[in-house]
Amino acid sequence: MTELLVAGNVFRGLRLATLAITAGTLYGLALPLLLANPDVYRSLPRQWLAFAVLTVVVAVVGVQILRDRPLGRPRWVLVAAVFAASALATTAIPAEELMSEAEWSYGVIGWFGLLLLVDHSALATAVFLGVHTVGSFGQLVATGQGGQAADLVVVTAVVLGCELPVLAAAMALRSLTARTAAAAERVARMRTADAIAEQLHADRRARYGDLATSTVPLLTDLKTGAADLSDDRVRTTYAVAAARLRRLFAEHDEVVDPLLHELRACLDLAERNGVTVYLGSCGEHPTPPLTARRALTEPVLRALAAAGTRARVTVLGSSDGVTVSVVADAREVPGPEPEPTGGDGVTVTRLVDGKEVWVEATWQART
Repeated sequence: MTELLVAGNVFRGLRLATLAITAGTLYGLALPLLLANPDVYRSLPRQWLAFAVLTVVVAVVGVQILRDRPLGRPRWVLVAAVFAASALATTAIPAEELMSEAEWSYGVIGWFGLLLLVDHSALATAVFLGVHTVGSFGQLVATGQGGQAADLVVVTAVVLGCELPVLAAAMALRSLTARTAAAAERVARMRTADAIAEQLHADRRARYGDLATSTVPLLTDLKTGAADLSDDRVRTTYAVAAARLRRLFAEHDEVVDPLLHELRACLDLAERNGVTVYLGSCGEHPTPPLTARRALTEPVLRALAAAGTRARVTVLGSSDGVTVSVVADAREVPGPEPEPTGGDGVTVTRLVDGKEVWVEATWQART
């Protein structure tokens, strides 16, 4: 970003320098010639009108450059105004005086082309200079002054010798800016990729940390035969761990509603074990953060892991939160308080009626 800022400042400096040269040429060279030769012109008012048009162009462009703003669509209106001013100046002077000092506009118009177009396109600037030069030669031939073409060649070489280096500098700066932007984009992509890789690595470490403290001990007991799978409580513990694994995998999927997606992952295992599960959703809701979604789904997966034959899960959404409730029959009479107490803005309510268990988890978005 620093390189782009420096390149932008250099290009703005070039525009300011072009503005200074154009204004200096108009008022330091052209104006004295106009004032010194009033008797030469066929129409002095047309000469002053041409000068006034160029003055307005300098003022308009100068304001935009000082504000560091592009010219936009008015650029082409100003280009047409410059060509009109050139036509006024060269047609209001006798043809035999076109190569005299009284013709003040020829050395000025090219700088106006640079002023108006150098920040837009090098090709457009070159076309402007070419059209102006060819038009000047054509005017000499059309007015019967072809013998003065050699003088115009000399003047053109001097004028373009000053103007073309500015165009070349603009082209070099534009190329430098493009290369700098491409390099900055590559660096930004690399930094983004590194940040994503670091985040993924941190997520994996956190995921493995969860597994190390919850699932790995269960697998160890299962491998060593320490787990008594005939005990409903033990089977429920393993079912809860399996549901958490499914939820963990679902947490990293790109979906429209992550909460519903993770709930479906929790339901799948219960359905595979023969439990009839109904999942219903009503209302739109904001997406809770990951920790809140875990707190919302934890009571559900615990109830489903202990369900006997049926369960009903309902998601009720509102503009400022979401409620997840589950009603299920238990394989055995539930204990007094096996459910989590929530957290991360989630409150959990649990009621038991015989073997019927009702659990409700509510999350409110923080304003």
